[in-house]
Amino acid sequence: MSLDRLNRSSIAASTPPLINAVITLMNELVEIMTAEPELVMGRKFEAHQQLLKRKQKLTLEYRTYVKSIAAQPELLKQLPDETCRKLKLAGQRLADSAERNGRMLRAAVTAVQRLVQNIVSIVKSEVLPKAGYKNPQTAYLELGTYSPTCTPVAVRRSV
Repeated sequence: MSLDRLNRSSIAASTPPLINAVITLMNELVEIMTAEPELVMGRKFEAHQQLLKRKQKLTLEYRTYVKSIAAQPELLKQLPDETCRKLKLAGQRLADSAERNGRMLRAAVTAVQRLVQNIVSIVKSEVLPKAGYKNPQTAYLELGTYSPTCTPVAVRRSV
């Protein structure tokens, strides 16, 4: 066994299982958040739905682990330097990945919203009457048009 492997195994042995689980979970979340925008942009909705369920489950687990670690502040103080570096690196990668993932998904949502707004405006311009001069004798036939020649009539039915 090489010295490097021996050193890694001794670090892993001295690292609490909770910390190892958090590091593994953070790395898996990074992989998921890297793959998610590609699935959304590629319109692979079935695969994205499964990935999203996995992401939600892992996020809940991550929150639970972080609460457990926060409840044991002495746990972090006792970690070897190498494990602390791994934990910080995994945390930074997760934060960067979450920010990138959020930007990509917001861009996709914005693009879809703009597309829908364009479609709605095109439909409105085709369906709604064009502004212009109207014959006051027939303008009242259009819904929502005020005609100065026709007076509104209200019928009171309570009498």
